[in-house]
Amino acid sequence: MAWSHSYGYWNTISSLEKGISSTKSNPKIMPSWIIFGSGALGNALKERIGDNGLQLAAREWLDKPTDFSSQTKALFLAIPDDAIIFSVKKIMKQNITIPIFHCSGVTPLSDISFYPNSGIWYPMQSFKSNSISWKDIPVFWETNNNLLKDVLEMFHKDLQIPNGLMCTSEMRGKYHLGAVFANNFINHQIGLIKEYCDVNGIEVNFFNNMILNTIKTALEGKPFEIQTGPAHRGDKATIEKHLEMLPFDMRKIYKSISDNIAEIKLKESEL
Repeated sequence: MAWSHSYGYWNTISSLEKGISSTKSNPKIMPSWIIFGSGALGNALKERIGDNGLQLAAREWLDKPTDFSSQTKALFLAIPDDAIIFSVKKIMKQNITIPIFHCSGVTPLSDISFYPNSGIWYPMQSFKSNSISWKDIPVFWETNNNLLKDVLEMFHKDLQIPNGLMCTSEMRGKYHLGAVFANNFINHQIGLIKEYCDVNGIEVNFFNNMILNTIKTALEGKPFEIQTGPAHRGDKATIEKHLEMLPFDMRKIYKSISDNIAEIKLKESEL
């Protein structure tokens, strides 16, 4: 079962979730929106919604489920992908019928379509940032129930953000993969630069403007056309020197990216 794969996750966060409001609250004063999960997204949603949202310890509630009040408009699952199906089935067994939206970029709507009032609400953003501009976050949503569109409009109003874009599971998955390149991989590359500077005793701040200008220029133009560097010009001698200077784990990354740069240049020259 999906739950078994996520068991380690729930144990890891259980201590963090003890301080979160539990379902022992008086249901008559329960806020409109229920947020399952205490990760970066769950915390960000709770902070944004304020008193109109109730953040629950997902594992705690699923172990001892209680009813939601009639004031509850929807439940948002800000939990790991492999816990989504199990959680929805568990909620369904309690004869709960409120709308449920999962917040995954890759889990298709068909995985939870057995629950009639189901949908997807996926904000394409890393929520570990210190400053989040909610109005600029692309939001992709999907549901087969037209009534749930009105629910999302109310949710977006409370979040004070635009209504987002209706998007199929297939297209959302493509956006999610793009986000891995745009966010996760770029962040990792910058992390490698900082690590390289620390190991070699050089000043990392000297690279800050270069990083910012590179991203700005690439977004404004055609990145492959403005590509420079030893791999682009076929400078094998410099590449070999660089590889000798790097630790083994960074050599693999350097060589893989250099090979890809060279391959793309070759393809463009053949056009």
